[in-house]
Amino acid sequence: MASSRKMAANALNDFDISNDKLSIVIERTLKKTKLSLLEKKRGRVIINEVIRRRGLLDYIIEKCSKKKINQVQTKLRNVLRIGCYELIFDDFIPDFASIHSAVDLSKELINKKSGSMVNAVMRNIQRKQKTDPKWIDLIIENNIEIAYPKWLIKKWRKQFGEIRTKKLCSSFLNKSSMFIRVDESQLKINDVIDFLNQAGIEIKTNKFLSNFLEVVKGQDNIIDNELFKTGIISIQDPASGAVIDLVNPQKGDIILDVCAAPGTKSLLMSQKVGSDGKIYASDINKNRVKKGKDDISRHKNNNITWSVLDATKDKFPLCKKILVDAPCTGTGVIGRRPDIKWRLKNKDIKFMESLQELILNHMSKFLMPGGRLVYSTCSLEPEENVNIVNNFLIKHQDFTILPSNTLLPATWVNSDGFLMTMPYKTKTDALFAAVLLKKE
Repeated sequence: MASSRKMAANALNDFDISNDKLSIVIERTLKKTKLSLLEKKRGRVIINEVIRRRGLLDYIIEKCSKKKINQVQTKLRNVLRIGCYELIFDDFIPDFASIHSAVDLSKELINKKSGSMVNAVMRNIQRKQKTDPKWIDLIIENNIEIAYPKWLIKKWRKQFGEIRTKKLCSSFLNKSSMFIRVDESQLKINDVIDFLNQAGIEIKTNKFLSNFLEVVKGQDNIIDNELFKTGIISIQDPASGAVIDLVNPQKGDIILDVCAAPGTKSLLMSQKVGSDGKIYASDINKNRVKKGKDDISRHKNNNITWSVLDATKDKFPLCKKILVDAPCTGTGVIGRRPDIKWRLKNKDIKFMESLQELILNHMSKFLMPGGRLVYSTCSLEPEENVNIVNNFLIKHQDFTILPSNTLLPATWVNSDGFLMTMPYKTKTDALFAAVLLKKE
């Protein structure tokens, strides 16, 4: 356990300095350590949960240390964050273990003197917990937005209003559920449930998309399960499946899927179009395309052709159906990737907006008359979603919108008729999609 905490502290320090993606930081840290699988798993949990609650943890530390968090040196700050997380939010770690481990970690990573300060802060948190057991609940209820950057909260309040912003913040503060999609052409859904239950994996059905299942217990065992290895099940969020419903793949269809890697949506479409159909999947990132190609050995769907192509300028085959799963800021998947909220800057939204416009304008050239193009992102931001679509329609009078409420449940569609899943409503990632039809 001590080595897991040390690994977590080193990764959190690296993240604060480098501002790299958390997945990159974790892998970089793991290369420098020799840990068991159990220690690695525990370290990852600590890192992700500290990042998820960072602003909240900082607020608590400030209250119990009487110091502004930016006055505490980086290494000491992250030791306190880990200790605070374990003391308050981790029910499996006894209070005494949380306190002593934080003290020992500070002595090892910083100096002996720092142990006294850590001990004092942790004891203050513990005393506060005992005298006022509901104080954390009240902080979360009344100040949930402190777990997010101020500029982002200000932006969301303007977009969604106070109530919906609080609901968003609350839903993202909890780890996103894992969902699996079943290829029912290989095995019926009830047989999949029985098989997984026998393997100790607890499953819950989805009322909106019947071939999606929520993994309630045993998430760590999914990838090693035989159903996953043979491609009968794949990890995918139901909102991602809803995007494919908008594409409406049919047997024998030829579909262009750009910005597609690592290919979760490509795989679902390949299953729907069957052996007589074809998915031309591409992405600009060579490493991500490799992941898509490598996954073919698992699911054995040979009707996907992968290419490394730039969707802003390269040439593509003409198709009746195109999916543009555009690169975006990812604010809709903060529940799954909590580091996004701390790495993101307002300028990133503007950059993505420009890139998305280039991609959509270019890819529309390869849609046949009478065809449909689905534009999708995993962003909550209108600059990347409705604004992109509306600007495109102004410039391209030969395109029109097909309202998504004709294809999806009402709770999955916003007032403009676009797919816009909200986690507190749908219990999925927040995804946007619009169906653009090209006139005959």
